[in-house]
Amino acid sequence: AACQCRGDVSVPVVSLATAHPAKFPDAVEAATGIRPALPPRMADLFDRTETFDTLANDAADLQDFIRRSVGGKDSA
Repeated sequence: AACQCRGDVSVPVVSLATAHPAKFPDAVEAATGIRPALPPRMADLFDRTETFDTLANDAADLQDFIRRSVGGKDSA
């Protein structure tokens, strides 16, 4: 999704994300030999709308975004 919304395809995109192993069961199984179970709270995972945020290429903006996202203080 991040690549689809950008205007200049020559500019690299950095995507930061975390994911539950059950979101990528085939890859986890190939790497570990164990297929992760999909927890009940994630039953609708593949039907959910994908969301993302676009930030400026600025470390301070990224730090502020992370602080706001985890409930911390905004920087001054």
